[in-house]
Amino acid sequence: MRIKILIAATALAGLGACATGPTMPEVKPVQRMTGTITPQSADSLLKNGYYAEATIAFQSQLHTNPDDAVARFGLADAMRKSGRNNEAKLEYAKLISNPEWKLRALEGMGQSSLATGDREGARDSFNQVVSEDTKAWKAWLGIAELYDLDSNWAKADEAYALALASTTQPALVYNNQGLSRLARGEPKWAADHFRLALSTDPTMKRAATNLELAEASAGKSLDKISASERDAKERARKLNNAGYVAMLQNRPDEARAFYQAAMDAHPSFYPQAFQNMQTLDASRKAAQATGQ
Repeated sequence: MRIKILIAATALAGLGACATGPTMPEVKPVQRMTGTITPQSADSLLKNGYYAEATIAFQSQLHTNPDDAVARFGLADAMRKSGRNNEAKLEYAKLISNPEWKLRALEGMGQSSLATGDREGARDSFNQVVSEDTKAWKAWLGIAELYDLDSNWAKADEAYALALASTTQPALVYNNQGLSRLARGEPKWAADHFRLALSTDPTMKRAATNLELAEASAGKSLDKISASERDAKERARKLNNAGYVAMLQNRPDEARAFYQAAMDAHPSFYPQAFQNMQTLDASRKAAQATGQ
């Protein structure tokens, strides 16, 4: 029985990010908030990965001004990035009637739908965006990921090309193309894309990690990865990435083992691996329910 894996927004993490999966930023430790909460402080918390604190800050702003669209979008993003995707979708939905925020809200809804395994919801959101703005590269990147899930490589390549033509973050697109090539069993081409990502953004750690994965010998074992890294966070990141590749290649049991190992290796809670495992388990249950 073939299980159609529904990956979370791991490839979309750089879109305001992920998201879940190997491209998500680390969630920072709890930071105590002091002084008056301002839009600038809420944005700073969000940008620096303090998602729980950012959520509280944006909620405080909305309590004062429920019509503050900037705070509403920030709240939705903070919820999505902390894994509260269903709540995030509700907040994004409140912005759909606002012409200024509609497309960004739909992109966020698409990313949250991917993270919860709702492929059709994600497809609908992203398609609405590109129907109104053909240069909406973040939506094209989401569409490319959906085609990757369907193993429709030709359509995926078309969507990646459209994303690359309009993107302001080419390194992210190259990185995601590399992940797509890994899913196709083409590690050499994948490595080329990761190198392109690093050539445009030498500081992109996830592309460097993915390049190591692509260059590694086939069938790299859990034990070899666990023993290859001394730093716990880096080891956890690589284990999570290996799980992501296994998930893309429809090897769910191996993917789950990698995700569990990543969570065990990380010195604190590791939301990327946790949400990837949730997505993996949800997709398996859905496949069993439909007899696929």
